[in-house]
Amino acid sequence: MAAGTTLKLKQQRSRERREQILAAATRLFGQKGIDRTSLTDIAAAAKVPLSSIYDYFADKRALVLEVPEGNFEALYQKTEPLLVKGDDAAEQLRIIFMTNFEYISENPSWGRVFFLEIWPSVLASEPRVKKAVDKYALRYVQLIKQAIRAGTYRKSLDPYTAMSLMMGGMCHLTAVWLLYGRKYDLVKKGKALFTTLHSGFVQR
Repeated sequence: MAAGTTLKLKQQRSRERREQILAAATRLFGQKGIDRTSLTDIAAAAKVPLSSIYDYFADKRALVLEVPEGNFEALYQKTEPLLVKGDDAAEQLRIIFMTNFEYISENPSWGRVFFLEIWPSVLASEPRVKKAVDKYALRYVQLIKQAIRAGTYRKSLDPYTAMSLMMGGMCHLTAVWLLYGRKYDLVKKGKALFTTLHSGFVQR
């Protein structure tokens, strides 16, 4: 086997193991809470030696801070194929907003660890977490600005206030859904929320 091929296989295996560890950490943090989950627990769930975790993460805190970035990246991979070039900004905004609810519904452990563990805590101010959240929020701001320029949304609409309303509504719906045993259809509620906000944003 050529050296280049061997290197690529090693890199692929390394990426897969890293993703395996992150997936196990997300699941356990969501189920048990960050404080009650040890690296030993994560290694067992990921089916890797404990030493392997230290190959990728300096300590538990480093692993915790990587969970949002990894899940946002997975969310982007789910969202991008759904965005049709040429769609108006408001439609793209709807797709991005709704895909997030779908991702949370499919990955409730991620929802729990982010909205109930990370976001309400000092961890939200950590540079890596803040950067991941800011990158996501900026997509909303950019699309809202485009919708204003296109005349879909009213000129008096402040893009950052509109983004805050969308993100705040998302956080509230998700937190209540998680805290009360996921008793309603999160995606359906998200759709109703978008419809309400969108109707308040449109040009009169």
